[in-house]
Amino acid sequence: MFQYEKISRKNIFIFFICTMLIFSLFPQGIFAEDAGDDSATEANSEEQEAGSDGENAEAAPPKEIVFVETGELYPITATKKVAENSSLELYVDEANGNIRIVNKKSGNEWLGGPQVDKGVLPNNKAFIDAPVHIEYTDGSSVSQTYTLKDKENEITTSPIENGIRVDFNIKEIKVNFALEYTLTDDGFEVTIPDDSIKELGTVRLTSLEVMPFFHAADRKVDGEVFVPDGSGALMKVREKHPQYFKGYSEPVYGPDPTFAIELGDVMAEGFTRGAAPKEKIALPVFGIHQDNTGYLGIITKGEETANITATPSGIRNIPLYRAGVKFFYRKQDVMFIGSSGIIPLFQGKRITGDKKVKYILLEGEGSNYVGMAHAYRNYLLKEAGLEKRVEKETLFIELVGGILRDEIIGKTFIDLTTFEQAKSIIDDYADKGIKSLSITFKGWSKKGLYGNQPEHFPVERKLGGKKDLEDLAAYAKKLGVMLNLDVNYVRPFVDSKGLTPRNEAVRGIDREVMKNPNYRVSSRFGHYQQLFYLLKPKYSSEYALKEAPSYKDLGVSGVHFSYAGNLLYTDLDKKNPSSREDMKEIWIKTIDQYKNVVDHISVDYGFGYLLGHVDEIHRIPMDSSNFVYLDETVPFYQIVIHGLVPYTGKPSNLRNDERVEFLRAIEYGASPSFELTFKSTDHLKRTMEDRLFSSDYSYWFNRSIEEYEEFRKLQESIGEQLIANHERMEKNVYTTTYENGTQVIVNYNRKAKIIDGHTIEGQNYVVIEGGRK
Repeated sequence: MFQYEKISRKNIFIFFICTMLIFSLFPQGIFAEDAGDDSATEANSEEQEAGSDGENAEAAPPKEIVFVETGELYPITATKKVAENSSLELYVDEANGNIRIVNKKSGNEWLGGPQVDKGVLPNNKAFIDAPVHIEYTDGSSVSQTYTLKDKENEITTSPIENGIRVDFNIKEIKVNFALEYTLTDDGFEVTIPDDSIKELGTVRLTSLEVMPFFHAADRKVDGEVFVPDGSGALMKVREKHPQYFKGYSEPVYGPDPTFAIELGDVMAEGFTRGAAPKEKIALPVFGIHQDNTGYLGIITKGEETANITATPSGIRNIPLYRAGVKFFYRKQDVMFIGSSGIIPLFQGKRITGDKKVKYILLEGEGSNYVGMAHAYRNYLLKEAGLEKRVEKETLFIELVGGILRDEIIGKTFIDLTTFEQAKSIIDDYADKGIKSLSITFKGWSKKGLYGNQPEHFPVERKLGGKKDLEDLAAYAKKLGVMLNLDVNYVRPFVDSKGLTPRNEAVRGIDREVMKNPNYRVSSRFGHYQQLFYLLKPKYSSEYALKEAPSYKDLGVSGVHFSYAGNLLYTDLDKKNPSSREDMKEIWIKTIDQYKNVVDHISVDYGFGYLLGHVDEIHRIPMDSSNFVYLDETVPFYQIVIHGLVPYTGKPSNLRNDERVEFLRAIEYGASPSFELTFKSTDHLKRTMEDRLFSSDYSYWFNRSIEEYEEFRKLQESIGEQLIANHERMEKNVYTTTYENGTQVIVNYNRKAKIIDGHTIEGQNYVVIEGGRK
């Protein structure tokens, strides 16, 4: 229920006059920071963007798309050699700025603008050949153009070391920028130097989509487009498919909650309906495989404000499947005027910094999504310092300590698991022979789960206080049990007494302190009794480092940083702004400093920039968003890190389909985990914790033992092994192969299946080691 403040008539009159002045000054919209210099002007209205990038296509009824074909292809125009190394040659088309890469040994080619049939319309041919698609704004809406749209645009080239630089002068909007192509040992890199961007007119640049048709696949080839949606997903290349009206475009590292329109539909001031549940992009990668060639694209600079894009054939009547990167230079949000008026608002200051994409070229059997995952794994081993680890199978348990419950008058603290009770849980598992147990304790600080964070001390007295927690840490260490404390330095509850929001919370594009709600699963509307601040990254780090010595004094094994691995945002405070890149760098630095204090660091979900810095990932994505144009979910993330970083999926007691999600964990090599409470979930009534529909330890204890034992047997064969292959054998039957030859075949069908002479019962799996079950 909304609450409104009483406003005097005088204040209402002043507000009305101000509103009229704003409308008269900015009838079409404004920029957030430099509206006075760049007021809305007339601009050439090109193809208008149809909705925000976060929205995705919905399928119409199946309809065959008819393409006009002559049987004759346009010739290759990138014929001027500008660079080469021991294995590759780089050619450029000086007229359009696009490129071609040739492998000297195999003769395979990768084209920036693929050959298409001469039946393709001339404007679509120019759209395909353009190495950059451009979006810009006059302050009211976003318009699109591309480098080859007008003949007046100037394109010039100049040599650079191991490559070539292409400068673009887009005369219709008076915007200049450059691309630099550089050959590498395994492919090439394309860079947009920040100092090459010039905005010489009245419009402002909002995004550049780089190499949008690089190695695009004709609809008749055998291939797939890979996107890192959740664990990973494939858009299969098909000659016939339903008619789609929009492709995939999702932000790397998820939506930025500072911008309301990235979270869902803004319906009224401070009132947003959240987007339908979907997974986030955790890794800044993408790729295309067609026949016996492919590539993996890795965004190495600017990924924090980039979208991964993928488009099926038929959109704009183009018969190609494509993937690419859209770099944002300004984000958009909305501002309310009066009770119902709404105007678009764009960032005034451009997002700065070089943008860079590394392309690793792939051939043969190694060009599909598994080959892409291996290429990214090799990249991380070299660049992120990841190493192979020998890990024994571990049972991961999250224990919830306490939480506040609403009463008729005031609130009551509910203890769900005390420190003494946690000791008894450790004893119970030890009695059952569990040799490797990892416990993460949540809600242990004052007022429990949502207490006075970002301050976590003193320890909650009703759970046993500091003394009992120290005893628990010492007892766990004695028995070889890892005890980690869950901490939150990112998203404190609005009722927290542990911070000063005016100074320490981030601000939105309207300069007001942001309040971020939980969204109801049923209706997707914000739960406005559950509002949270987003802490400025600077203060997140300060609070975390201030409390670091206390964890060492307690004697705990490690710390689990909530939100550090699955939330990234901007702060638009005019006095002290910070970018998503700033937040990323601050958290990497903070976590690295914590390694001098505790032995173990873990996070949820696992955004890619933390690989090489954390020891463990909880709740790794185990599915994709299942958008209508994505045909198959694949364990790309798991292929990349299995044997390098331990990970768990969703807690077993919170699964939607117990058997299917258990089999998914087997297929993806995820360790078992449970989120439990010593007391029953009946005690959670009238609290803010509505996720734990079943967490009673006494109910789940035996099931956790059974699941651990099943995974332990599997782990003996695959524990430290890298994943060598993953393939779909037939409908709902998948095989995961490890580097030592062990195969895990999972059958999701209700009926038994015979694969390579092995019978797999319905909704079951077999492990084949050395040719034997």
